[in-house]
Amino acid sequence: MPPVQFVLLDACRTLFGEGVNLGPEFLAYLQPSGAKVAFRTQAKRHHPDCFAGAPPEVKTLQTERFREIHQAYHLLNRYLEQRRLPRLPAPPPKTPPRASRQQPHRTAPPRPEAHNVPPLPMEFGLFAYYHGKIDYRDLIDALVWQRRQRPAIGAIACRWGWLNDARVRQILGHRGHSSRFGRKAVELGMLSPLQVEALLRHQRSRQQRLGQYFIDSGLLTVIEADQLARDLERHNARYSGGRR
Repeated sequence: MPPVQFVLLDACRTLFGEGVNLGPEFLAYLQPSGAKVAFRTQAKRHHPDCFAGAPPEVKTLQTERFREIHQAYHLLNRYLEQRRLPRLPAPPPKTPPRASRQQPHRTAPPRPEAHNVPPLPMEFGLFAYYHGKIDYRDLIDALVWQRRQRPAIGAIACRWGWLNDARVRQILGHRGHSSRFGRKAVELGMLSPLQVEALLRHQRSRQQRLGQYFIDSGLLTVIEADQLARDLERHNARYSGGRR
């Protein structure tokens, strides 16, 4: 399966849950109306305002979850929009320019289009997209890169003494109701749901930051990335569940 599909299916899993049979066929038949209904359901359930009186750790967890839901919906919505666009005919082959004394003026490639930033907490990559610093393709490529960089849950569980290599192989070979390692481990009784949640949190904390990808790719300078990070911190503080 192409890496891009893994990212899109992760987004589907965030919106639709593990109970749905996710795969390339699901993406092929998914419609914008279905994605919107799933997003509204999840957003209503996990909106930070619903946890205003909860302990700080719960509010932090729900705010993070709400950001994941919003990013998942955005990725799927953009994918569905592009899927509906008609294919344009291939451009004619370029002819070599005639030799001349004066070289034609070269313009810099256009910057991605800026969008209205929604009043929601969000991740760095989506924030950079809304500010016109990167385009949709850059965002997907960065998420694929980040997914490849993060440590495997099985390796973390072995390092923590919760699993061993033999059990990891057994979990990977298990044909259960889900393709996710954590869900398979729970089905086999080798990990508890709380252990899986702890592993996922640690995995997210150890993955490479998207800002580094954009800097290494030449899409952002260090100064631009730092400024975006500060703007994002203010944005999320304003729209998080903990705002005054």
